[in-house]
Amino acid sequence: MSRTKLLSSKYLAQRETALAPLGSVKLESWLNWIELAQRTGRKRSWFQVASVARRMGLLQPAPRTVVVAGTNGKGTSVCFIEQLLLAQGVRVGSTYSPHLQRYNERVRVNGREVSDGEIVSAFEAIHDVQDDVQLSYHDYATLASLWIFKQHRVDFAVLEVGVGGRYDATNVVRRDVNVITTIAMDHQDMLGSDLETIAWEKVGIARCGVPLVYGDSKRVPTVIGRARVLNCPILKRGSDFEYRLPSQKQCSVSIRHGVKKLRFEVPRVPMHPLSLVLAVQVLATLGFDVSDSVLERAHTMQLPGRIELVNHRGRNWLLDVAHNPDAINYLMRFIPKLTSHGIAKVLLGTLKHKDFSGIIDALKTTPDRILVTATQGRRGTTWTGLCTEFGIQCIEDLDLAYQKLVADTVSGDLILVVGSFDVVGRLRTKVAS
Repeated sequence: MSRTKLLSSKYLAQRETALAPLGSVKLESWLNWIELAQRTGRKRSWFQVASVARRMGLLQPAPRTVVVAGTNGKGTSVCFIEQLLLAQGVRVGSTYSPHLQRYNERVRVNGREVSDGEIVSAFEAIHDVQDDVQLSYHDYATLASLWIFKQHRVDFAVLEVGVGGRYDATNVVRRDVNVITTIAMDHQDMLGSDLETIAWEKVGIARCGVPLVYGDSKRVPTVIGRARVLNCPILKRGSDFEYRLPSQKQCSVSIRHGVKKLRFEVPRVPMHPLSLVLAVQVLATLGFDVSDSVLERAHTMQLPGRIELVNHRGRNWLLDVAHNPDAINYLMRFIPKLTSHGIAKVLLGTLKHKDFSGIIDALKTTPDRILVTATQGRRGTTWTGLCTEFGIQCIEDLDLAYQKLVADTVSGDLILVVGSFDVVGRLRTKVAS
């Protein structure tokens, strides 16, 4: 028997064994099985995912589709695109990756999370046609979302890429607009050690003739060059669209709509101005008219754990899933526009392979104000060695870290909780419930 067939047979046996307890068809059981499948499966390309999508009729799950890639700001950009499309009176399905607290956050129809039952039904539909194709956690999430969107007959699908782009499961879908938010140093263990290499992975979502909205002020040549090779109309931040914050109470956005340049004043400064202007440019690229009224709801658009300010026990808790130096730098520049309070304490938790030293530098505060806690899961870690080197306290248990933060602060203080989705999500259950 060939090695490929042996691996496939071994995988199928493990899969069927793991599926045995799924008679209750609980979402948690399915997710546990998918985690096992990811650990036991071998590396694959998205072409294999496409074979499953084709069997399920998911290559075009909605009449029109937008795919969003990038290092930072993907989730908020998807949220803004979703909300602006809903304001046009159309039906929208959106995917988010990863989730913060509940798996259901990954799939939304018309701005609302779908039920456990819908997700389980989608998983069952995938399993029925999967055969010996090995799918990752993100592959399953993407295919399940597409299946749900098809059942709901949405008009638009807005899909967030996972890590990278070139091998992502979203590549199975025909799309009308591609978006790259920003490109920064992150996930170097998977994507490469320099911006050009990482950009090559991100721009892997590009398709011949499909417009590309590029939101990074750093114009990485790889992105521009690939768009030119594929004859993609590329709309670039700075020359085609931009946002400006002339004061703490003012925000203006300018976009390209066909041959015209349009400018709008936003009633209030949004939490995520880059995501806003990207969404407005996507709306125009899709052919929708843009007016001042479109932007009226901009300041209310918010995803949990993205520059989220919560008052709990008299303290102001700022929750953000920034987990690389670029994201931290953006957050630190934006905090003065959000609150007049200085940061009293920082709770940080990041996964393995992150630039811990770069993140500490970007926080721009003294070591005695920083508290590090452990992250969970296969890529979780404690960073105890570097904490000792930097003179930073580490409390691995999140409950104890939370108690320490409360004890070391007083009413009115600002506590920044930052880093992995895991830590921000678990802490959020304490302060935002």
